[in-house]
Amino acid sequence: MQRIYLFFIFIIILLINSSCKKADEKIWLDKFTTWDSLIDSIPYAISDSLSLVDYHSLSRTNGAYYNLLKVISDDKTYVDFTSDSTINSVAAWYKGHNPQNTNYIRALAYQGIVRTRMGVKDSTVYEPLREADRLLQSMPEPDPSLGYLVNYFLGNIHYNSRNYSSAAQYYQKTLDYAHKEKDSTHIFDTYLAFFWNELQQKNIEHSKVLLDSLSSFYIHLPEKDYYILNTQSVYYDAIGEPELALGRVKEQLKILYRQKENIDVSRLYFNISGRYIGLEQLDSAMVYGKLAIDFIEDPNFRQNHLYYQNVADIAEKQGDYLIANKFRKEAAELYKNSVQDRLNTQIAEIEKKYDLTESENMALRAHQQTMKIIIGALILIIGLIIIIMNIHRVRKDTKMQLLVTENKLHQQELQSEIMRIEARKRKWLIKLYSNISGRLTFLQDEFEKLTQRYVSSQPKVYKDMQKILKTTDTELRDISVTLAPDEQTFYSYTCIKDEQDILNANEKLILMLLSCEADNRQLATFMNTTIESIRVRKSQLKKKMLENNIDISIFGE
Repeated sequence: MQRIYLFFIFIIILLINSSCKKADEKIWLDKFTTWDSLIDSIPYAISDSLSLVDYHSLSRTNGAYYNLLKVISDDKTYVDFTSDSTINSVAAWYKGHNPQNTNYIRALAYQGIVRTRMGVKDSTVYEPLREADRLLQSMPEPDPSLGYLVNYFLGNIHYNSRNYSSAAQYYQKTLDYAHKEKDSTHIFDTYLAFFWNELQQKNIEHSKVLLDSLSSFYIHLPEKDYYILNTQSVYYDAIGEPELALGRVKEQLKILYRQKENIDVSRLYFNISGRYIGLEQLDSAMVYGKLAIDFIEDPNFRQNHLYYQNVADIAEKQGDYLIANKFRKEAAELYKNSVQDRLNTQIAEIEKKYDLTESENMALRAHQQTMKIIIGALILIIGLIIIIMNIHRVRKDTKMQLLVTENKLHQQELQSEIMRIEARKRKWLIKLYSNISGRLTFLQDEFEKLTQRYVSSQPKVYKDMQKILKTTDTELRDISVTLAPDEQTFYSYTCIKDEQDILNANEKLILMLLSCEADNRQLATFMNTTIESIRVRKSQLKKKMLENNIDISIFGE
């Protein structure tokens, strides 16, 4: 009897404890819901409140909600994200326990947002947002706030991929959702994204319409005045009004202190310097160009070399070649250090761009259906499977042997091709040096013959010497014709394909000598001209290659 009594007491204690836990969970859930409704208007206050919560005391449900709010508040308070593990755990929890909850869509959206903020550029940014959009469209009445969030960042992904037409479609959806939720900040941000997208496509008229819409928010949204001035400055510069563009950039400096975001002051000074260059006010351009360098926050930013290049160009226009040379050397060093970062970015952009999630799910469902049929058949055909596996193993071994043999042949072919390329290079170089050496030997022999005579007794000596020099000069000027390379030799030196014969023989010779790291003085010697002429030719050649979309990295600038 006593045991039964103790058992009932234990059950009662468990029930009381369970009810208390449920009550606590309800209290926290109500609190998180309230904070969620205020997170857009007072994100800093919500962030402070979340920091006071003991996360380890929360249930798994409330813990997932807490982490979601933490990620959202960090995004809205401009915290730098170094990992996406928190938002990944939130998305995984809602997917496994409550996939119908709208917080699952928000978690998917913020997966893409966090990865974007981290600088990720592959398909892992696009996939969760695309899934969030699919779930959103399946809802009978989509939440406007969610619709805005998902479509805005999908539009940004397409914009960053230069797929401007698709970006415009998403921005239009974003604008519709922003009007439905009647959020002026969201409406402004959508107009702003829409403006940049249209300006990239040179749609000046539509850009002007969007700019007028943005300008109507001036003063009404003080925290957005900086961006309004920026769009006005870029627009005026695009339509050829540099003075108005300069005025707007200077206005940005005056209201810089109002901004909550971390504004890159060095970039702002760089823009002002560029505006002064357009107005040909080089002294002012130099002042702001140097300020841009002084205010560089991140010394490892890969575009820093542009600031030094800007000052070097201004100094060169002012005729101060010492300063120009100093800053150009620093720019070249910074550019060299940034090459690896740019290569990594190009590799990341090559990765897949298409959403494979939906097709993989369809394949998985089809696989599950066929497995039910296959399981019964497996028992009857187990013997056949063993035979097939043995045959497959034999075929696999044979195939591997063939692949090894083919690989060896391929390597041999590559080595042969490399040897042929190197042979062509050596042949051309030998021809080059042979030509020059022949000219020098001829001159030496001829002058030796003439020196054996007495100039006083043979006044014709001077005329003969002048004739020899003139003939040699003519031959050296025709060196580009004599040494004109074939397409294979030219490509092996420069890695440039000139299939449309855009480059002439002289230009190809200059590029081949540049690939051999010849400096201006050496180029002048080879081309039998002056160093200044070589500088002009290189500048004209570089401009010509840019106009014809030919890679100019061979110049090493």
